[in-house]
Amino acid sequence: MIGTPLDVVPYIRGVQLVLLGYNGYTKGSRIETDKMVRDEISRAAGRVRSHMQNMFDSQFRSGNIEVARAAKQCLEECDYLIEDVNKAVAGMEHAFLSGQRSPSNKDLKKLIKHDHEVIDMVTKAVNIANSAEHCIATGEGEPRQLALQTTQMVTSCRGFFGARANVLSGLKQKKVKK
Repeated sequence: MIGTPLDVVPYIRGVQLVLLGYNGYTKGSRIETDKMVRDEISRAAGRVRSHMQNMFDSQFRSGNIEVARAAKQCLEECDYLIEDVNKAVAGMEHAFLSGQRSPSNKDLKKLIKHDHEVIDMVTKAVNIANSAEHCIATGEGEPRQLALQTTQMVTSCRGFFGARANVLSGLKQKKVKK
């Protein structure tokens, strides 16, 4: 990407709030940027997992099996998300080493917007998980409902992250000249 199109600047700024050093997918830093985004998604899912593990442990010990089950379900979904992120197709590496064409600005804009939305979703899941754990600590609110909301958000994030492969698959093969 030679210049940053103005319509993706808000998305880049949004991701920069979370990831220092993020600058979109500029030439020379695409592989590092992709790794940075994936690491942040895994790290945030790990934070959700930590909150839910604390909930599970405390609720299981106190005999509140319904909340413990909801937290356990969220733990499993976090594990699935982390596994999906770790095993997903790495963005852009193949475009420089194989017959695929380099991404256009349009492709990069789609990827930047998608990264922003995934990071936003997983950040919301962290906030909900934090609220659920706070609910248990203070005795106010409905921790089971918040655990279920967290699970739903992580599941949505997992599905949305899976759609990232569709964005990356938009990078068509180069036409081979004979």
